[in-house]
Order: sequence, then structure tokens, then C-alpha cells
Amino acid sequence: MEEVYKKLFKEFFESGIDEENKNRFNSAISNYYKALSTLCSLMIYRKNRKTADSHQEVDLFMGVLFPEIRKEIDGLYKTYTGTYQTFKNKSDCKEIKNGIKKVIKMAGIEKEFEKTLEKI
Repeated sequence: MEEVYKKLFKEFFESGIDEENKNRFNSAISNYYKALSTLCSLMIYRKNRKTADSHQEVDLFMGVLFPEIRKEIDGLYKTYTGTYQTFKNKSDCKEIKNGIKKVIKMAGIEKEFEKTLEKI
């Protein structure tokens, strides 16, 4: 399952970069948020071998298993869902990417995601 999460993370993150480079910020944010959620799912799986079936479950598990990290990324779901109603911009993309960066650093998995950190 770990390899699946890593591959999904990479696909979503790289798709986010592609969309952001084309100034398609709403699509970029959607992909970045999916990458963030997948990264959290990886951490959850590593911690208790559980898989989450929704963003709400990821949020719940993060609140229980990684409350400090959960607190740091609180509010990013609102940025993501805001893509359904408004046009987003480059600074909104940066907000989600910074969330990804925080999760990687707080989880202590910088070596594993070194290439991702170079792109943020």
C-alpha cells in the first residue's frame, strides 16, 4: 500500500505543477490537495495500517494520530473546496504546497521526499 500512496502522491503533485505552469490554478490546487491528502494517508497507513476512504476520514485520523500536523494544515481543505466557487491564484497554490512541505518536515520524511521539496 505504501508504494501505491507514493506513486499517487507523485502523480497528483506533478499534475499540480503542470497545471500551475499553465496558470490553471484551480486544477493545480485540486491536484496539490489530493497530493497532500495522499501524503497524510501514507502517514496514517504507516502508523496504524489503516486506510482512509474520504477526506473526512483522513482529517479524523490525522487529528487523532498526528494532532500537531493536523493543526498546521487546518484550513487547507477550505482552500481546496473554494475551487468549486471562485477562481484561485498562484498564492493559493503556494499555500497548499507549503502545507505539503510542512507535513513532510514535521513527519521527518524529508529524505524520502527530497525531490518534492526541491520543487516547492
